[in-house]
Amino acid sequence: MRGRKIAIVSDFDGTIAARDVGHHFIGSFVPDAAAWEELLDKWKMGLISSRECLEQELDWIDVTREQLDDFIEGEKFDPYFKDFVDFCNRGLYEFLILSDGLDYYIEYLLLKFGVGYLGFRANHLVIDEDSRLAGIEFPWYDRMECTMCGNCKAWHVEGLKKKGFFTVYIGNGYSDRCPAEHADLVFAKDDLLGHCKQKNIPCEQFHNFRDVERELTKRLFLSETE
Repeated sequence: MRGRKIAIVSDFDGTIAARDVGHHFIGSFVPDAAAWEELLDKWKMGLISSRECLEQELDWIDVTREQLDDFIEGEKFDPYFKDFVDFCNRGLYEFLILSDGLDYYIEYLLLKFGVGYLGFRANHLVIDEDSRLAGIEFPWYDRMECTMCGNCKAWHVEGLKKKGFFTVYIGNGYSDRCPAEHADLVFAKDDLLGHCKQKNIPCEQFHNFRDVERELTKRLFLSETE
């Protein structure tokens, strides 16, 4: 990594946020839990895209902005995330959050925890004039002739690589599988870790952002002394 620009790219739900905010939010308001579980199974098996899954989920629930805000207020971040952001700022590393979830709760929580200046790309939650959830838009959909995710994370990673960045990807879930195959260095846990092992994708296992910071510090120190 010596002499190269470094871009840190991180998933949000279950990676920066302590849990999958969008998943738990939908689960709290969806009227038919059995139908929802069936929908999720289809998504996990690749029978439907995340866009189709999200559109159906948003169509099922009837929620106000106030209810959404009340739910989001109780969410937490990885306890070492802010320290990691400081680490990136000191190193002048590019930092970008990529999510196949919803921009509304990401922006809300970044502002709440004092890192609202961080850049992110996510699907756009539409709220109508009566402050009710009205739908979802996908500004980053189908960017690499693949329609499985609402937000094409691999396209964002490739864009950074084309600009000359050494890309570090941090993630945990299904939507992180494609970008993990494009990044130069991958930190993985949970479902993404299993996928990387199955597909023989080199990765570093992590539990929290302190683990990521320690490993990056070690790699950067070694590269500088080579």
